[in-house]
Amino acid sequence: MIPKSEVRGISMKTDEIHTAHGLVEVTFNSDLDAVYLRWISEYDEGTRVRDAVRAALDYVRANDVKHWVVDVSMSSHALSNEDYEWVSSEDFRASIRNSPLQKFVLLPPLPDSGQDDRWVKDWEQNTLANFGDRVKAKVCDGLKDARTFLLQEKE
Repeated sequence: MIPKSEVRGISMKTDEIHTAHGLVEVTFNSDLDAVYLRWISEYDEGTRVRDAVRAALDYVRANDVKHWVVDVSMSSHALSNEDYEWVSSEDFRASIRNSPLQKFVLLPPLPDSGQDDRWVKDWEQNTLANFGDRVKAKVCDGLKDARTFLLQEKE
């Protein structure tokens, strides 16, 4: 049985992939046909950020998932410097490029999250530059917008 959850007012059918209490919940969202990373906080001094992303990538590869949603809307703390360097590394980029992923969505920090969101304006451009011309990326205001983007036919 697939548990139902509600995120930002939309009911979703999900399969749990990975959970790190107080940090992140990684699920497969069948309504979006996407791996969905809901970050409670992005800051961690250990390896839990990398563990969560690797679990998501393992699921993506094993199940030929084409969509990836990162929800940092309620995350009050950004990545540690070490994790930021890791997600900016060529090894990380290669692991994304060598996956079936084709579309990326970012649900940015909400104003009441307290997170500095100046980086959001360059996120789409940076994602496209880092992962090649076979991917699309979009910052979405909510899940309705994300669903429309993810499930639209290739142009």
